[in-house]
Amino acid sequence: MDWIDEKMEQFRSCIRNLPVKKALLSYLCIAAVIAFLLSSATIRICEKWTEILAERQNVNMDRAYTREALFFYYKQSAAGITDREETILILLQEMVRWCPYVYTVLTMLAAGSLFYRKRLQKPFGILGDAVEKVGKKELDFTVAYESEDEMGKLCASFEEMRQNLEENQKEMWNLVEEQKKLNAAFAHDLRTPLTVIRGYSDFLVRYLPKGKISQEKLKDTLRLLSEQAERLERFSGTMKSLRSVDEIPFAPAGKRKQELEMRIQGMVDALNVAKEVKIVYLHDCSGGKLILDEDIVMEVLDNLLSNAIRYAKSQVEIETKVEGAFFYLFVSDDGPGFSVEALENASDLYFSEGLKEEHFGIGLSLSDLLCRKHGGEISFANSAWKSGAVVSASFEIQGKI
Repeated sequence: MDWIDEKMEQFRSCIRNLPVKKALLSYLCIAAVIAFLLSSATIRICEKWTEILAERQNVNMDRAYTREALFFYYKQSAAGITDREETILILLQEMVRWCPYVYTVLTMLAAGSLFYRKRLQKPFGILGDAVEKVGKKELDFTVAYESEDEMGKLCASFEEMRQNLEENQKEMWNLVEEQKKLNAAFAHDLRTPLTVIRGYSDFLVRYLPKGKISQEKLKDTLRLLSEQAERLERFSGTMKSLRSVDEIPFAPAGKRKQELEMRIQGMVDALNVAKEVKIVYLHDCSGGKLILDEDIVMEVLDNLLSNAIRYAKSQVEIETKVEGAFFYLFVSDDGPGFSVEALENASDLYFSEGLKEEHFGIGLSLSDLLCRKHGGEISFANSAWKSGAVVSASFEIQGKI
């Protein structure tokens, strides 16, 4: 029995996987055979009834060798054929004449209906539902129809198209999200350079007319303003060409440690002029030359300072140092510090805390990405000896000179 069941399953599978044209032809051929058999059986039955009637009327069957001749003989005979027998003979004659056509039409209709139910109805239903879902932009489904015929291939092609649409939709969504990140990062990172420029501008407006600024201080102030303007211009040009924050360029170059510290000190002085909070910069006085991406370091510092200033009560502290193969930035404030949730999610792009409208993690998320690009990382903690948050950023030094 198992062998028979296996063979029957193989036969059904073979029939199920026949190409649509061959399957339709098979259905029609079977219908034609059935129509032929039914017609033959019907004709044979009609002939049998005709013979019975002929025997009852003593008709010479040799003379009435055709149905038409037999009927004609009956019509001309006065031997007593009844009206009922005449009607039966007419019906038998018409059945013999028309039964092949009737059976052919009926079997072909039945074959077409059966073919549709067995081979087309299910895949058409699957494809119809799929088209409706795609029209509603619902792509989280699967087009599955197990067959190797044209309908199976069509469903497989539709499934491939659905997968491509789903991938394109995800890619488009990712592009939109990346663009949001870029826009958020661009808007967020403008804040500190603009604050620096505003601080120096206020400083010049306040003291230059009074003659309280020396020529040397004026030159330094104008130089720092020019550096910030160039940095904004460079940053703007870079952001225009980017499609993703992951594409932010990494270009390490040799830089004297003291020059980097002077640049940080200049930013601190400008922010102190703005008098939002007091900023203190601590650093060692060691010299040397480091190979790192200064723009990335300053970008991260901008973001850390921006968040620290927002939450500080009165003071922000910056510390830089070199340990081993890493350059470290520490930014702390005297604000409320990080909550437990913030310690875990501060660098998430859209994380926000409390009722603040701005997302807490825009700058920190970008800082985390930049640190990783530079071979380092960013970490968050609360101060152990005073209130406030501490954020540390590390950058792998590509070499020392």
